[in-house]
Amino acid sequence: MKTMIFVGSANRNGHTMALVNELCTHLQGSIEIINVFDYLDVKPCIDCGYCHKNPGCIYHDAFADILERSFAADCFVVASPMWFGNVSGPMMAFFSRLQTITSGHIYRKDMQHKFDKAGVFLMCGEEKWHSMAKTMETTAEFIFNHLDALILDTVYAQAVDRVAAGEAMQDIVKCRRAAEALHTWYSDKQSNAYYKYGYASENYVRLEKD
Repeated sequence: MKTMIFVGSANRNGHTMALVNELCTHLQGSIEIINVFDYLDVKPCIDCGYCHKNPGCIYHDAFADILERSFAADCFVVASPMWFGNVSGPMMAFFSRLQTITSGHIYRKDMQHKFDKAGVFLMCGEEKWHSMAKTMETTAEFIFNHLDALILDTVYAQAVDRVAAGEAMQDIVKCRRAAEALHTWYSDKQSNAYYKYGYASENYVRLEKD
């Protein structure tokens, strides 16, 4: 099982990485961690329209290679702290480059959804108001949808200003169960059992006949 983990925090020893590290202790197979703060030179999408007719992007930078490697991954983890009610700004800019996939579906017609991958979303935030994570969850759904991954679980470390992420028993148990869900999904896929389960969002539900 090949897992790509995208981290949207500049703090290499912070709450988000604590969740990532806890999840990794339970994950099997190969793991590649990509911190978007190592790729701040990757420019965000400017909606220039290049990818409407051409695969890839008008910008030739590190994102192209990362996107190519993502096609070979089985599972994805997106991990981010809450910034202004959403994923971190650099993570949002980084994933805006997935616009080339949207164009492949809508304009170029050279791509189609398979939903043959799985995902887990990790997020950290201070507990302040009801449903404060909804915007983050919607953004994560959009990212995973572009990566053709159905979401199997979400781990939300709340009130990290009072209890550090990864220290609460809830965080530990959720990370273990999220890893187990990925392993079960991968086992089902490898054994030719039904594996296209998970959550995508009501906006992107696709009913399989078989």
